[in-house]
Amino acid sequence: MKPFSGYDLRTLEVFTQVCELRSMTLAAQRLGMTQPAVSQAIRHLEDVLGVPLVDRRSRPLTLTAAGEWLTRTAGQVLQDARQIALTIRQFGEGRALRLRIGLVDSLSDPFVPAMMRRLTPTVHYLSISSGLARTLRAGLIDRSLDLIITNDPLDDIGEVRKIPILTEPYLLVVPASINAQDVSLADLASAMPLIRWNARSQTGADIERQLGRLRIDLRRQFEFDSARTILGMVAAELGWAIMTPLSIFEMTPVLSKVRLLPFPGPSFSRTIVIAVPPGENETIAEQIGRVSVKLLRDLYVPEILNALPWLAFDTAKDGKSIRIGSRNDLATH
Repeated sequence: MKPFSGYDLRTLEVFTQVCELRSMTLAAQRLGMTQPAVSQAIRHLEDVLGVPLVDRRSRPLTLTAAGEWLTRTAGQVLQDARQIALTIRQFGEGRALRLRIGLVDSLSDPFVPAMMRRLTPTVHYLSISSGLARTLRAGLIDRSLDLIITNDPLDDIGEVRKIPILTEPYLLVVPASINAQDVSLADLASAMPLIRWNARSQTGADIERQLGRLRIDLRRQFEFDSARTILGMVAAELGWAIMTPLSIFEMTPVLSKVRLLPFPGPSFSRTIVIAVPPGENETIAEQIGRVSVKLLRDLYVPEILNALPWLAFDTAKDGKSIRIGSRNDLATH
């Protein structure tokens, strides 16, 4: 490809000043140039483009049709050039040029606004979208997302760095009319159906795997991929469910209509991680990890422990992740 050598940004800047002031003399004064130098720059631009841009016979100067088009285009080119310089400088100062984050559905409000507030000073362009784990996985693989915060273990993806931020237990969610603390899965299954998570979701796969380990085969009747819908079904006494604290506590209005109980038998949990391709955005991923742990500890954990006093939490020795679970589980892991 032949290099372009017709004119530069300075020439375009001279032209836009002439257009704005309708005077080469005034443009020269503003730019700190001589009037002949401004005139020569405009003449050179016209020679390169092969068309007249200004009508020199009129006072003040008027633009030709080509000049009118170029002044609009040149203004945008100069604005883009200034933005390029600003962005590159910010990138050199440690700011990410662009960051597209995928977020597991159960982390939304107040997590997203608080995260945005903390990341804005360090990222030039920031986009946060939420979705199911399988959608986030696809985005990480096809590079439409730069990093994801997910409960997907991503064990089958080769090159990915995972930063754990939270481990939380699965709970039993039953209608408020069920008063017994010690409820067996067999008793529940005989009384009402399990409101299942979509089997293609990571949460659904976790639960089905645990039920398989316990050799419990339950009839399929309801299946959803929305925590709000599942919790609403339980509140309406149409069944029971298995959920995690994060997926429940953003829906405060419904909580009075359900009871949250420990999962009967062996406990199981999920871990939410930040996943990022190695060598790409790892520094900002570590920063997001620190911010996420702080937000979870400050905004979510107190509310969860207040409502479920039989749960406890602890922080990893390196302070980079937190765990929620029964005191026995935390003591033995």
